Amino acid sequence: MSPTRTRRGPAVVLTVAAIALAAAFAADRREAAGQPTPTAAAQPTPTAAAQPAAAPAERPADRAAVTAAVNGLAAAFRKGDAKAVAAHWAADGEYVDDEGTTFHGRPALEKEYTEAFAKNPGNGLEVEIDTVRFPSRDTAVVEGHFKLRRAKGELVVSKCSLLYAREDGKWLIAILREWPSDGLSLRDLEFLVGTWESKQGGTVVRTRYEWTANKAFIRCQFSVVHDGKAVGGVQMIGKDPATGVLRVWTFEDNGGIGDTDVTRDGKKWVFTARGTTAEGRVLTVTNLLTPVDADTFLWHPVQRALDGEPLPDLPPVRVTRVTDKQ
Repeated sequence: MSPTRTRRGPAVVLTVAAIALAAAFAADRREAAGQPTPTAAAQPTPTAAAQPAAAPAERPADRAAVTAAVNGLAAAFRKGDAKAVAAHWAADGEYVDDEGTTFHGRPALEKEYTEAFAKNPGNGLEVEIDTVRFPSRDTAVVEGHFKLRRAKGELVVSKCSLLYAREDGKWLIAILREWPSDGLSLRDLEFLVGTWESKQGGTVVRTRYEWTANKAFIRCQFSVVHDGKAVGGVQMIGKDPATGVLRVWTFEDNGGIGDTDVTRDGKKWVFTARGTTAEGRVLTVTNLLTPVDADTFLWHPVQRALDGEPLPDLPPVRVTRVTDKQ
């Protein structure tokens, strides 16, 4: 058998976006070499803004007005209009960033955003609202997440809390606070939500990622087709409540299982996976995910072994997002 086929032949597939868990896709036992090929697809669930935790009938007009104010803030940010962004605050309002730095008043806010937009043009912003509640007649508390899309495609998600005050009939921000991340968060992997595909040689991997209820997990359905033979399965990505570590659990339709620890090295994601095929063979592999842009990443399987026997590293695989038009 040729060296190329030995490296890329039917093998254990640790799907990329699903974050490399062990999947067994065997054909030739002689070349059983865990080949993680990435592809993912997912459809994000509706934002919590459409499903407020507070009673649906509670002050619907005020809720709509506050939601509009939040969306207006995001729209001004996307335009890069520092003056318009600052105008969403009360005259003496304040903003506390995720490093604890506080900015007081519209002039300071406008100056800060002017400098930020000049240094980082083209950034996008969406605000996902989790809850809106009204402590008093003229105040509202919004809890949610900022989803910052950098110009080069990187998605940065942070938790936010906004205290709104109604002044002369207009809802303005009294205090906005972003919260620092406590280690890796499942939100950091939100960029996977959607559908991805990878094609290499005779293998096509397609993965679909979506949030579960309450966004406690990201669920992935994957399919791998190699030379006309197919295998599928499900992966669940979440934080292990016992250790606080991000993990991926994989369950193949044919009986293979696996689990993966997820860490990060700068912008590169590291998936350390261990799986057992339906035949009982043990595969270990470290998969490196390197984002290229919002719709592309590289998936590189290294440090592979099958039943304790070392296997050669595989070349990086290019994984691309599947759009509705494709």
